[in-house]
Amino acid sequence: MDTTNSQGIVTVPPSLSYFCVYNPSFGDTDDSQSDQLLYYTSKKTVPMDVKIRQVGLAQGLYELFSISAPYCRVFSPSKPCENVHTQKNRLAFYEPEPDYWIHISIELGHVKKVIKDKEGKPKTTIDYLDSNLHDSGVKRMLKLGYEMYRIFNGPFEYTVRTDGIKALKNKLEEFFANWVFEWDFEKTELTKTVDGILYMPLSDSAESQITSFVNQIQSDYEFISDMFVIWQNKLVYRGNGAIPVNNVRGIWRHLVSYIAERDEHDREIENKRKNKEAEKVSTFMGFTRNISGSNLLSYFSTTPKVSPSTSPTNSTSHNPSTAPLETNGLLSPSTQVFIPGPSNFLLGPTNLHGPDGDIHPVKVYLSKNSNSSNIRTVDHQHDVDESDIEEYYLVAYKQNALTLVFFIPLNSLEGSAKVQEMVFYRSFHNYLTSQSEEIIKILNENHEKSKKLGRTDIDKEYRYLFFNKMTLAVKSSLYPFSSNGSLTSSSRGLTITSEMAHALCELHEDLEKYPQLTEIYTRSSTNFWIVGKRSEGRVLYIVVPKKEASLAEVEDDVRRITAIYFSGDNIY
Repeated sequence: MDTTNSQGIVTVPPSLSYFCVYNPSFGDTDDSQSDQLLYYTSKKTVPMDVKIRQVGLAQGLYELFSISAPYCRVFSPSKPCENVHTQKNRLAFYEPEPDYWIHISIELGHVKKVIKDKEGKPKTTIDYLDSNLHDSGVKRMLKLGYEMYRIFNGPFEYTVRTDGIKALKNKLEEFFANWVFEWDFEKTELTKTVDGILYMPLSDSAESQITSFVNQIQSDYEFISDMFVIWQNKLVYRGNGAIPVNNVRGIWRHLVSYIAERDEHDREIENKRKNKEAEKVSTFMGFTRNISGSNLLSYFSTTPKVSPSTSPTNSTSHNPSTAPLETNGLLSPSTQVFIPGPSNFLLGPTNLHGPDGDIHPVKVYLSKNSNSSNIRTVDHQHDVDESDIEEYYLVAYKQNALTLVFFIPLNSLEGSAKVQEMVFYRSFHNYLTSQSEEIIKILNENHEKSKKLGRTDIDKEYRYLFFNKMTLAVKSSLYPFSSNGSLTSSSRGLTITSEMAHALCELHEDLEKYPQLTEIYTRSSTNFWIVGKRSEGRVLYIVVPKKEASLAEVEDDVRRITAIYFSGDNIY
């Protein structure tokens, strides 16, 4: 949104100009150039010939500045062109699969102000804020878009081979149509560029009990090949290692948004229930003046409905949606009597009373992990091999603060049949409700202990972000985490200013650009030290709030902090 200060200076934030997905091989003649375009959206309506020219310009710029051009190796000796800066726009390119390109054009933020020219006449000047938009943040947005698309729709080429180009266009339209315009280019903070997973540390005892809990479920339901366990918005258990960690991140990110929505819904229901009870108390006070005891008896005979609560300490017996479904030994599963309430399945049937036709199983396309003993990341995609893709049905179940995620392979005949039957979900609901009570207590106790022990002197004194590229674990005190797993821009103690955030992003880009560097020290205009240090796949960014400290003193602080986060098998 445009802002105007008291001096009449207007600041306009960066915004999307256009976004497209194209494949040059689909239209290699002048007459078929429009066939290259698989998806296109922009903030203004433009004719097809303009779209074709924009795609042609993107291809020309990439080829001009690619590493294949000898004169460009001076600027980018090892990486292809990913960004082009112009006075008014930023162009970015990403090739996630051979010949498939994701391209975006962003209008730079700018400042408009009125000054007087030499003759004293008012004149409007525009200063474009190129340095406020970070290439690394834009790059991460494009990769995030493809990563999430691929998980829930499959690779581009895979869709073309199995269903055709038209099906791919429909999927792209459905996925990107609304999501692209939700991107916030104004705040490409380090916390958005370094895209990691929030993990909840476990005690040895809790970890052992979680493992036993998971093994028991997979033993009782053999068609479930893998599981995740999430507590609130933090990942507790990430499966047996068969799923690559970048897919783990995508699934976790998708689920925490559902968890946040369900928690918000439950809070609204709970508030309405409390308000309704307060109204009943008020009504009762009035009734006592003029109604008989028999009327009072009938008044209290109505059992009030109790809504779900997100509090982990609440008993499931007070929560209709988490209580076991009532059954009678003489009834078949399809004729069981159910307690009213929303379904606990975040991914699965929204109403356990409905027919099988109401079930719409969620399908995901995950990469095979070539070495399940090692967690691997995927930075650049390669040729699409159908044998490298595993298709699963994804089922997620939430009970209080606990969320369980189940992966059921499509090639499992039993599992593929079960996910289409309401009887299975009713039975599974009863099973999970009874099995989860103890594990909820364990995780709640672990969470309370970690809250007391988790905030160390380092958390209070410094602002930092730690990222483990091997596990994608992220821990940060730059900004507090919100309930949906995102990072907010407010914090207690030292506040990260826009100038500090900008310096952190630049420091991150320098570490990514120059792999031989292991640490960088810089100083902000307000004299705070800002440091970036990496070692064996771990990266630590620190803001040291000691204006008078010398470089030697700051180095001592950094050594003390890295001794904690770069030690041994610490997931962080």
